[in-house]
Amino acid sequence: MPKFKLPPRLPFRSLGVAGLGLIGGSITKALMPFDGLSLSVFDADPDTVRQAKKIKRLARVTSEADEFLSWPLDLVYLCLPVKRNIELIERMGRLKIPYAVTDASSTKATINEAALKAGLNFCGGHPIAGKEVAGFQHSSASLITNCLYILTPDERFGPVQKELLWRLNNLHKLLGCRIRFISPAEHDRIYGLISHLPYLSASALAGIAKFQGGPDILSWVGTGFKDSTRVGASPPAKWVEVAMENSENLVDYLGSLMEVLDRLRQIIGRRDQDALMDLLNEISAFRRQLTL
Repeated sequence: MPKFKLPPRLPFRSLGVAGLGLIGGSITKALMPFDGLSLSVFDADPDTVRQAKKIKRLARVTSEADEFLSWPLDLVYLCLPVKRNIELIERMGRLKIPYAVTDASSTKATINEAALKAGLNFCGGHPIAGKEVAGFQHSSASLITNCLYILTPDERFGPVQKELLWRLNNLHKLLGCRIRFISPAEHDRIYGLISHLPYLSASALAGIAKFQGGPDILSWVGTGFKDSTRVGASPPAKWVEVAMENSENLVDYLGSLMEVLDRLRQIIGRRDQDALMDLLNEISAFRRQLTL
């Protein structure tokens, strides 16, 4: 594995990662090649901790949150589920943690408010990366390197966050990430539409097949069904939290989805071939603009 030296002006020398799931584990692995960078991790799962302790590159590994928070760190990535991240932020606030904090949560508004209330030096983040599987065993550096990485500054944190934003920007550029900046509220609005709603839609489509098709229906499916419902196979615990955290946006988007589906139902019901062609051509042209 190649090693890289951190630029001397970038002051992160000791980083901590809380939560070694798919994203936390991938962030940790992506940072491992940087020579001279101390990496410390926390996870409450005993099996994950046992796996992490076998990695010589890690300076410290613990299953105890208080021990993790006591370490002399420059930056902590919070990569636990959103509610547990918020619990840790509240604990950090009570302990008056001095080091910088970021996170990798799929929603940003609630955790941003918690960090503001706790008085932390915080800037939210979100790597746009994932799989339909979870856990440290599925994590990989390639999931983070070169991904789109969202940072969500909030001017209410003041000039200290601007300095942190600059540092986070430069650190993730070293990983080849494409960095974009948006507010926490705008993040939740955008990703409610292009991430959270697609999960619910894929789940609904798979659910219709289950409830209407019977137990043997999956033996008949092809790649179209597999591609359309892939994300619906993801472990639902994370998505339930996301839906609760971003419920206001999702209720609006689900209403809009129902309107589009009802429009299709009416067009097909009256056998209006021209109207169906026009609508599907418009949608198809929009989708073809996506080059990912």
